[in-house]
Amino acid sequence: MNSIEKYFPEYLAKNWHSASQFSGLVCLSIAIAGFLFSLMASTTYAQIEVTVDENVSTPISNSTLSEDAEPRPDILYSALNKDTIVGEVLNNFSYPIELVRITATVYDKNGIIVATGDKYVNDYLIKPGSRSGFDIFLDETLPNKSKYALTTSFQKSEDDKPEALQLSVGKNSKSSNTFRVLGEVMNQGKNDANAVKVSAIFYDEKHKVTDTDYVFTNPDIISPNKKAPFEFSLYVDNPEKIKSMAFNVQSDEYSLITDNGQNNTISQQ
Repeated sequence: MNSIEKYFPEYLAKNWHSASQFSGLVCLSIAIAGFLFSLMASTTYAQIEVTVDENVSTPISNSTLSEDAEPRPDILYSALNKDTIVGEVLNNFSYPIELVRITATVYDKNGIIVATGDKYVNDYLIKPGSRSGFDIFLDETLPNKSKYALTTSFQKSEDDKPEALQLSVGKNSKSSNTFRVLGEVMNQGKNDANAVKVSAIFYDEKHKVTDTDYVFTNPDIISPNKKAPFEFSLYVDNPEKIKSMAFNVQSDEYSLITDNGQNNTISQQ
């Protein structure tokens, strides 16, 4: 029998209380680690992360780590254009949603937070299968190779607005740094349409979002069977990049007249 086998039982007997405390601490540590792992496994990650110098060329769905995680609307595309993050979100639920807010957190290459911002999407309400644009102005000079994460929040809406607003798009024009679009909205409902808001998403030739915006008709209250015009005027570096546009219109009472629930998309000639 070697010295360790001979003297270890005697040492254990003399120090039984300390050994019991040590064993208890080990068990407690294992239990805490198991709890933390369980907590991490059930956490919802409704976000995407991209490098500033990269483009997302295919639709990306928000990912989750557990089957019972809370679902979120899909961020179809986003990109950082200088100091603004632009993109579009899809309502992938079977019910309308409202108060959809996108929150952006920007990190440098070392993972240190450098900027944050949030913005509600451009539409009051997003019907099932429809999408809405967003733009988040960061008001910061961002370092090279920064990364950003986007998270979404929303509420289920009980206000399924009837379709009664007919939207038409007329002439558009381009100059060296501006893109201008004219159109009008007709109220085919039985009551006044109040706070009539037209939203637009602008795409390049690869159907990537280049800009988003919204305007109100003039006037923003439209009586039954009456029309009101609207105008978009964007300041852009290269208007020739805009190849198609998606429009939506809503008021406090009504929504866009459409056959398939999608925003009206118009290609540039």
